[in-house]
Amino acid sequence: MTPPADGDGPETSMGPAALGTAPEPPTGTDDGPLQAGDTVLEVATLGGAAEVEMTPRVASLETGGQRAHEIVHHDGSCGPAAAAAASSHITIRDPLEDRIWKEMQEVPAVEEQPCIWRVHPSIRRQDAEAYEPKLISIGPLHRNNKSLLPMEQIKLTYLMKLLDRSKENNILSNYIKEARECEAKARKQYAEKIAMNVDDFVRMLVLDGCFIIEYFIKRIFDETKETAQLSGVRWGFSHLRRDLMLLENQIPFFVLVKLGSKTTIPFSGERKDPLTLMDIALGFLKVKLPKEQHPIPNKVYHLLHLHHLCLNPTSGTEEPRHCTFVHCLLYPFKNATHLISLLFFGLLYLLLIHKWPCCYFPKKGSGVPRMIPCATELHKAGVKFRRKEGVSSYLKVSFAHGILEIPFLRVQESTSSELRNFIALEQCCPQVGSYFTSYAVFMDNIINTENDVAILEKYRIIESKLGNDEEVAKMFNALCNGTHLDYKTHDNAALFTSVTAYCEVPHHRWRASLKGRYFGNPWSIISLVAGILLLFFAAVQSYYTAFPKRSSP
Repeated sequence: MTPPADGDGPETSMGPAALGTAPEPPTGTDDGPLQAGDTVLEVATLGGAAEVEMTPRVASLETGGQRAHEIVHHDGSCGPAAAAAASSHITIRDPLEDRIWKEMQEVPAVEEQPCIWRVHPSIRRQDAEAYEPKLISIGPLHRNNKSLLPMEQIKLTYLMKLLDRSKENNILSNYIKEARECEAKARKQYAEKIAMNVDDFVRMLVLDGCFIIEYFIKRIFDETKETAQLSGVRWGFSHLRRDLMLLENQIPFFVLVKLGSKTTIPFSGERKDPLTLMDIALGFLKVKLPKEQHPIPNKVYHLLHLHHLCLNPTSGTEEPRHCTFVHCLLYPFKNATHLISLLFFGLLYLLLIHKWPCCYFPKKGSGVPRMIPCATELHKAGVKFRRKEGVSSYLKVSFAHGILEIPFLRVQESTSSELRNFIALEQCCPQVGSYFTSYAVFMDNIINTENDVAILEKYRIIESKLGNDEEVAKMFNALCNGTHLDYKTHDNAALFTSVTAYCEVPHHRWRASLKGRYFGNPWSIISLVAGILLLFFAAVQSYYTAFPKRSSP
């Protein structure tokens, strides 16, 4: 975007500027000397038309190839030349217009939008500690936190360890050179202006980037004995992993790629080709993906975004389910049992159909529902819960044929922080998708109380390390406060529609009620079988009593 030109056409007159001499600023005219605050009009005539440009204090008037100066005073009056030109075409440039044009040109293009933000206050106020590092500062946003300063010495130690891995003598110089080359681009990745000079910013990129790379290498090759000296700063893998997954605690991923290209990464015993930065980063995240499914490095914003990409429920493949011998043996009986169940309940529905109120029939919805019932209500409505196996992402929930499949999730102290930062990333950078926001809304719907958590624990969908189920319920109920989600197009919109439609069918609830009441435990089943046998024998006895067998003559 460029500002409009000052005039409608080129000037053809030969003034002092065209002759190579600059015009002298005016000191006064026939109207009197210049006064403070006066504005001068520059009027250019071409073919009888005049063009006037308003500039602060001084401008010039060109008529007939010669320039003169004209004063515009506070009261809006002007000299005779400008007054004569007023009847012609006049264009006035306001200095504020130039200022706004300059500001618009400084706005980054869409493809250059920042990807590292401070979490919005409406989201942060729900749980501020979930977004703040406890052990280490990465990047500029938390570098002045005094409680994190002890780790600055550890960063220098790790830089020395990383330099020792290289056989080159000028490896540190190469690191600094690479960081300087991407310093300007790295600054643009932060949503706020960073008040650091170039050297300090480059130093931060080198120390933080090299620390991350060295730590990844140590984790991959299990070099944890060397970290015993770090116990004085509350060192722990869980704390560090949590801090590296915070939205506000990031450096751009391309900086890690640049530094990694100059780093000697040891060979792994499991493969012949050397490890790449992406390999050791995925190893740190404990993500196993085929080489062809690795994220493209120049498409990754930072470590949190890399983890977000790896957990994308729409990518990757599910592991095939293996059928055991017992399952294969029981499969025909399972189908037979299902067929008998359909016949039995179908007959029951036909007998009771005259008692169905018209409101029992499912209604056609008017759109995607914003809510679904909680786990307790879903269970009463006949929905079955099943732990989903063979998936790489715990976001891949699905619903089909009355079965709600949810992958396993271990809920521990860091779970809230992890989910909250994924959601914050999606709120700040909508282009990454809304997988975690949609998942959090889903979990918030099916979990209302500790009873809902107990149902999910019963089916081994959730394993809680928080002490009690009420804490788990409170955590999920507070995840989405202050966030935005398009309920018509979010990732679980189709699931919400299917679950709601299933729950509106009355015989699903009736069948679940019958099963719960009469088939809830083995004794109920035994009693039912005994009752059926007793009824059968009583019917046989009644038949032979009514129709005794006649003896042959």
